[in-house]
Amino acid sequence: MSSTVPDKRVFHAMDAGRGIAALVVVLYHVPLALRGEAFDSGDLAVDFFFALSGFVLAHVYNEQLASGRMSLWKFMTARLVRLYPLYLLSLLILLAILAVLAALSLPIPWSNTALLGKLPFALVMLPSPTLDPEGYLYPFNIAAWSILLELVVNLVFAIFCRPLQNARIRWTVIAISGGLLGLQLLLQGELGGPSWDLLPAGLLRVCFSFFLGMQIHAWHQSRGASLPRLHSAWSLLALAVLLACLYAPASTWLKLAAIFVIFPVLLVVLSTTELPAGRLSTALRELGVMSYAVYMMHGPVLFTWLRVQPSLAAQGVPFEACIALLLAGVVLASWAADRLFDRRVRGLLQQRIARHLHHRRAALG
Repeated sequence: MSSTVPDKRVFHAMDAGRGIAALVVVLYHVPLALRGEAFDSGDLAVDFFFALSGFVLAHVYNEQLASGRMSLWKFMTARLVRLYPLYLLSLLILLAILAVLAALSLPIPWSNTALLGKLPFALVMLPSPTLDPEGYLYPFNIAAWSILLELVVNLVFAIFCRPLQNARIRWTVIAISGGLLGLQLLLQGELGGPSWDLLPAGLLRVCFSFFLGMQIHAWHQSRGASLPRLHSAWSLLALAVLLACLYAPASTWLKLAAIFVIFPVLLVVLSTTELPAGRLSTALRELGVMSYAVYMMHGPVLFTWLRVQPSLAAQGVPFEACIALLLAGVVLASWAADRLFDRRVRGLLQQRIARHLHHRRAALG
């Protein structure tokens, strides 16, 4: 390691990519019958997220974990503090919507028995048990399956952080997971995802992209100041390529190309350039900051939109206007959730944890 001082750089271009990918996930989750083939490859946004996560977590925590200055418990607590509050908020909002629908005698997607059986697991961010192998891991917020796998790979990263400093071990993990992922894609043509039957393939998916992101960070770190800073126009080109990949018609070959080639190259480019000055870049940075809020909050917003959109269409409102309303609702809800809830709750949780650790150290002498 080149320094014991944590690197505080913020990769704004990478954050912008995360924000764009989060909005694409919103559009991808619009039913196929409504959106047609637009953003048919939007599910690949998750692989981009995993690769970004590997890069960013290695950037922030690698040295602290490898040196022993941060414990496994402290790291996983930090990850839960980052991920759980917005997950819980989205769940509570959905439950409030269901209560309103029930009060108006309108149908809801789950029976009372199903709600009582699944809700205890959902409240503690655990997947819902089911006898249906195709059942969703997180029926109240389908997108949360990737957060479960994110936490699993985060745990592996923290436990094996020291051996993972060895490039040969990193490349072995990447090669094995990548080989199995590529084979699974060629044989089945689909990626791991939100249901129980796709969970094993999802583990391959997160392992490959996360540890490849970690490897790209190691390469980035070893080059240090010798890395040339690309012109800011490259960041916009990279973001355009990302958007084009996610918009394109789905195919096995695109999945393979995106996961194994395009996304790693985009990660390298976005980590070595910066957004140009201007209003568009400011908006992209803001979108990147609240990207996780977009990912979590779009569930209840989309749930509501799907019940309102048929009425709007019956009144002659164009579908494009309905989509604009959906995106505006998601962005507004995400901004409010991020600024008014998540930042405050995480701040309070971090203070309580810091006080607890302080008292514990004092008690131990």
